[in-house]
Amino acid sequence: MFSLGMSRKEAFRNLLFENVIISVLALAIALAAGTVLSFLFFSVIIYAIDVHGVQWQFCPEAYKLTAVLYTVVVAVAFILNAGRLMLDKIGTLLKAQYRAEKTGKIGTFLCRFAPNYMGFHLVEWSFVRRHKKEWGCRYVLASLIIAVSVMLTGVCVTLYPAFLQDAKSYSPYDMVYSEIYGMNQVSVQDVLHILEKNGVTVEQVIQLPYIRDDVFNYLPVTEINRDFGCDYQIQEGEFLNLFQYNLEDGYEHNIQPVSTVTISGDRKLQSVGTDVKILFNQNPTFADKTLIINDSDFEKLSADITGSAVIANLFQFQNWEDSYAGVCEVKEYLQESNQLNEDEQTYYELSSKVEKYQDAKKSGQFLLFLMAFVIGLMIMAEFLLIHSRIQAEKEENSRVVCSLRMLGMIDKEMVKCLCYKNFLRFIPPSVVGTILSFLPSYYLNESYGMGTNGILAGIVFGVILTVGIFVVIRRYSEKEEKLYESGFIIQGRGFFERIF
Repeated sequence: MFSLGMSRKEAFRNLLFENVIISVLALAIALAAGTVLSFLFFSVIIYAIDVHGVQWQFCPEAYKLTAVLYTVVVAVAFILNAGRLMLDKIGTLLKAQYRAEKTGKIGTFLCRFAPNYMGFHLVEWSFVRRHKKEWGCRYVLASLIIAVSVMLTGVCVTLYPAFLQDAKSYSPYDMVYSEIYGMNQVSVQDVLHILEKNGVTVEQVIQLPYIRDDVFNYLPVTEINRDFGCDYQIQEGEFLNLFQYNLEDGYEHNIQPVSTVTISGDRKLQSVGTDVKILFNQNPTFADKTLIINDSDFEKLSADITGSAVIANLFQFQNWEDSYAGVCEVKEYLQESNQLNEDEQTYYELSSKVEKYQDAKKSGQFLLFLMAFVIGLMIMAEFLLIHSRIQAEKEENSRVVCSLRMLGMIDKEMVKCLCYKNFLRFIPPSVVGTILSFLPSYYLNESYGMGTNGILAGIVFGVILTVGIFVVIRRYSEKEEKLYESGFIIQGRGFFERIF
């Protein structure tokens, strides 16, 4: 613009108008594409993963926030570039592209310590030595994007089996319900008949008596030792704090044992310690804390608190994976016998391993899909970050391609040069990003004891990503070579048309 005699203000107004038009169109297209993607995203969650608790809704706040953030980023970028336009000398701006072609530190280092290599690839390096500052920023951002993508991949690969394992470890029995407060008062034989009708074979049924108040479950020590193979020794007037947690499940657990419990007015029980062990399933009829007490104290407490003694029915199936239909029918049978609506029945509902496992499986699939969606967007952003810079250099590279063709370089040799250039543009961020992800991936997954597995999963994903990039580079370079050649022809034709 300056070489055509345009003033700074005229150039600024033209650039401002052009950037506003492009930015508005880009924002409109992006919002439309985001709307379609979000609809497809929720469709997959609802119909493919079978999560019906969510639905797609139009949210104006999301569009407003996106527009504001986009406007801020575009405004900052335009102000920085406009500052260069208004402050730099015209001569400096005209010479910018020639200054960018100076050999950088890496090129100088390779020329000194690997002269044969640089001599052999001198033509290829003519493409990659320009705009070192711009490419340096993009290499850093692209490497960070790849690092986050690889780290998220490692976390997903370890979390999915952890979800399934937690569902199994927290459900040692295949079905549990309690006869409590006059609810679920059904015959065990009727429940067995329903399960048998649905092809579920029951191997074991344990009926565990316990006492519940607002805070504690009180369990008799003899029943616990007999039914669950424990060896607790608890004397009269004592109790043991039982916390049913898996300390290796990656979550923080609030383990605060009780030292003294007052029952029946003024009678106190003293703690003899704490044990962390999963004996039976979680269930809505159980209180938050569990105490194991002596049989004598259990009988006295049962006599003092009328109607507090209840029974937990624990079922063990031969094949729990095929028990879903039977469990659902038993659940309906209990609700009909209680004559409660769904909200009220929630407090007395049975719990089962198959339902916990299916919920964990859905959660894992949702996590995998969500992270795959995010990782896909991040990899696309990394590709566009590098591709946009390559497109910005199209005019310069077209001149280089034209010069090389005038020297006699054929199409095959030209594609080889562009492949080498694109290899140096796309591959280093992938490799560096994969390496950068090792340490955070290890510490994030080590809470599950899978730090090494997280690193291995990241390495596999990084290798697959790098190989995928390597495979498509040649096709990308062939299209780029055709684009440069056609672009130069069109530019030359337009130049002569304007002259003549």
